[in-house]
Amino acid sequence: MTTQQPGFSQVFTDMFRGIARPAVTIIFAVVLADTAWSGQTPPEWFMALAIPTITWWFAERTITHYQERKHQQEE
Repeated sequence: MTTQQPGFSQVFTDMFRGIARPAVTIIFAVVLADTAWSGQTPPEWFMALAIPTITWWFAERTITHYQERKHQQEE
């Protein structure tokens, strides 16, 4: 059985995703916390961007973990 090495684009994409997701999530959280702390309301465009993005990321991770656990239980 041979394993194929991932290509450069796959490695770069995985690395970028691994760095960008936490960074963007932290930026969203800091901005939301700062606006809440100062008693302001975050701009609607920011909320329209932050909520779906964070929801998508957490939903994707949850589904992936669920599928992995289900696959492990089947073996």
